[in-house]
Amino acid sequence: MPPAPRPASWAYRPELDGLRTFAVVIIIFYHSRVDRIDGAFIALDLFFVLSGFLVTNVVMTEIDQRGTLDLGRYYARRVRRLLPAAVVAILGICLLFVLVSSEPQRVGFVRQGQAALVYLANWQFIAEANDYFVADATASPFMHFWSLSVEEQYYIFFPLLILMVHRMAPGRGRVLLGVLGVLIALSITSQVVSAMTDPIRAYYATDARLYQLLAGAALAIALREFVKETSRGDDGSVSWPRLGPILSALGLVGYFLLGSELLAMPNTARNLLATLLALAMICGLYTSAGSLLSRVFGRPTPVYLGKISYGTYLWHWPMILVVGELFTIRPVAVAVLSGIAATALASLSYHVLETPIRRTKWLDRLNWRAVGAGLAISVLAAVFAIQPVLSSSRAPVVAASTEEPSEVVQRLSGADSDKQLRKGLGDDVDLAAVVEDKGPDDVWCGPENPDDCTLVDGGGAHVMLVGDSHARMLAPGLIKAARKHDLKLSAKIVPGCPWAAGVYNGKAPGKSKERCFEAGKDFYTKTVPAVDPDVVVVANYDRGEKWQGRLVDEDDNDVAWPRQQFRAIERTADLLAENDTGLVMVKSILGTGGWSTKGPDPLDCLARAKKPGKCKVVRPTEDAFVDGLLETTAALHDNAATVDLNPLICPDGLVCSPVRDGYPVWRNQNHLAGRTSEALAEPIWELVEGTELLGKPS
Repeated sequence: MPPAPRPASWAYRPELDGLRTFAVVIIIFYHSRVDRIDGAFIALDLFFVLSGFLVTNVVMTEIDQRGTLDLGRYYARRVRRLLPAAVVAILGICLLFVLVSSEPQRVGFVRQGQAALVYLANWQFIAEANDYFVADATASPFMHFWSLSVEEQYYIFFPLLILMVHRMAPGRGRVLLGVLGVLIALSITSQVVSAMTDPIRAYYATDARLYQLLAGAALAIALREFVKETSRGDDGSVSWPRLGPILSALGLVGYFLLGSELLAMPNTARNLLATLLALAMICGLYTSAGSLLSRVFGRPTPVYLGKISYGTYLWHWPMILVVGELFTIRPVAVAVLSGIAATALASLSYHVLETPIRRTKWLDRLNWRAVGAGLAISVLAAVFAIQPVLSSSRAPVVAASTEEPSEVVQRLSGADSDKQLRKGLGDDVDLAAVVEDKGPDDVWCGPENPDDCTLVDGGGAHVMLVGDSHARMLAPGLIKAARKHDLKLSAKIVPGCPWAAGVYNGKAPGKSKERCFEAGKDFYTKTVPAVDPDVVVVANYDRGEKWQGRLVDEDDNDVAWPRQQFRAIERTADLLAENDTGLVMVKSILGTGGWSTKGPDPLDCLARAKKPGKCKVVRPTEDAFVDGLLETTAALHDNAATVDLNPLICPDGLVCSPVRDGYPVWRNQNHLAGRTSEALAEPIWELVEGTELLGKPS
């Protein structure tokens, strides 16, 4: 039997550092929201594949040279290379955002910063996505740490896999390649399944992204094992002077096409294709050292920028947010300014911090102790530094304009609104606490345990509150009214879940969708009869035309919006009529953006402004479209009625004060503060009582 061919050796290729520069530049322009590159998020896929390729070559080279892998040395190198810059960047970002953001904004950053320090940011964002209307992840200065967390989790797992396979089949790289193939298939399966049930998980989860890092590893192993010695250069590395340039050119052109808006496709398909293109680009550049693209990417400037690209990536997103906060400029200008700032900080970090720590000789003797010290610093910073810094009550440097309300605003607003607009917040108002003034946690029950739905066990009329986070924000007011009037109050409050029978959000995160199903199963046919309320009060976020394609009807998925939604509302009224139960439908409740979810953050505005006039909310002159469906249902069903709370929120005209009696009216763009509904408890109850549905309809 002839001896097995000697594996190809690994040689440093500067053009791969230049490829990092290409990827990070694309990411900066994408995150700056430059037009016509809607698919450019695939630059992260290139980072994943490249990381898998490079780390595998480093690990396999050590095994070839030493016969095994020194885990302590490997982990210590990872810690020394990545952790110092990350810890300094995260703490620096915290300090920076104390200067440019308000305390209410920073409340949600605490857990994200802590998760970033321990490389669990991707799972933190998945968990937060399961909360209805949680603060948009793109507003977080730690958003980009999700991808670094995926990589670090991979770096922990991968060497253990290599050692296990090496001990079972020493020197048999093809066995390792087979194992990688199985894991890639499992990860792709996770990606595809998650994309159908929970797109957010598909984007962030480690198992759904692992295939890209493993694809890079498989490429490294395949090049080492299958390339004939006649196709190797003088240094033993693979050399394909003809095929290599073709692969790299195809990969680069494909990346530009795939990253543009020219090709429309689901994100999962785009990520899978991007992985193949990344493999082609990396393989082509690595195997054709003298080609045109290799020379371009191998020039000193892109190589240097690639070497510091880790630091650039750490700093680019917070710089984009800061530039956007300070200047009103075009996205391209945002990308250029933030890219320059991030590169400058990355260069400083590389020379002053990263390189000295990485090259310090005495640390080479402390492998496991260096790992322990690095982890301890991260954990201590997460526990003792992040929250005190981000919870600072210091006002931001950039303040809201403090001009008085204009004459037009004063004419549109009534006397009460004008008075409120000129008053400030009470001295005892903690805006960070207002963020959490949501109302009660999730409440629901099944037909076998109807008492679990009870919030107030009074002896009078029985009212049941049903809905999503908009029902939650009204609960404090109804609880107060129930206690005053000796009512029995029950509830089914599940954020993210429409109250109408038989419809659900088909694009909700997986856990949120499961919670909706669990709480909604047989609700109107079995649970409501078991609870036996006199009237059901329903409220939820305005699911208007923008929800077309997101609401799914469990009986007929082909029904188009708005007929789909109207049928669900009518179905609800009919089911309640069968139980002689009234239906009170709360019309869409005003947010700071009217009926839009994209209004200004009220607490951030109040934190920056000396007077609340700058933070006024203008009520739309037209009602929300979905309210017409509610009114039509009420007209067609004797057991149904509508109530409008917006005149209570904005009592004196089209201009609404963001403050009532010294306390914020809204806790975020889409939700009233719980204390606001408490303040309106009596008029809310009068509206419900005025429907005359509290007695059992005949």
